[in-house]
Amino acid sequence: MIIENNTKFCISTALSEAVMGYPTDGLLVEIKYSPAGSGRYISGTYYRMTPTRRHGKLIRLRINRSNRYPVQVQFKTSDYKRKIDSRGQTIIYQKMRVEKFNTPEDLLLAIFLHEFSHYLDHIEGRNGRYKQTKADKFAIDILQRLDVIAKR
Repeated sequence: MIIENNTKFCISTALSEAVMGYPTDGLLVEIKYSPAGSGRYISGTYYRMTPTRRHGKLIRLRINRSNRYPVQVQFKTSDYKRKIDSRGQTIIYQKMRVEKFNTPEDLLLAIFLHEFSHYLDHIEGRNGRYKQTKADKFAIDILQRLDVIAKR
């Protein structure tokens, strides 16, 4: 795994250690600041293919310089609830898990792990449903194992 960090945050070791034991050959991780005026506190994307990387294997993370910590992030769970709306129709919704991240490094790690799950799906040839929930659960599991967030 090659990490190109264009921010002031020391995160490379944490990223490498978090995915130790998983295949990372050919993976490029770019860490940049969000464009000026971006309303997002962070964004992450896994690219299966780009014009310059035909084989893909690119994770790009962008973090906002003006974040105020702690930052709250919602993660999808596999817990679904039902409720009846005013017309008597059943509404099914997915419960969310909210976690606070006190540092930019922890926030970057969380989003990296989510995108890394998509990378694993790609190299293992998976293209199933519920990928966002699966990626969130993957990130939560590792963040708990590393004691970045508390177990529930």
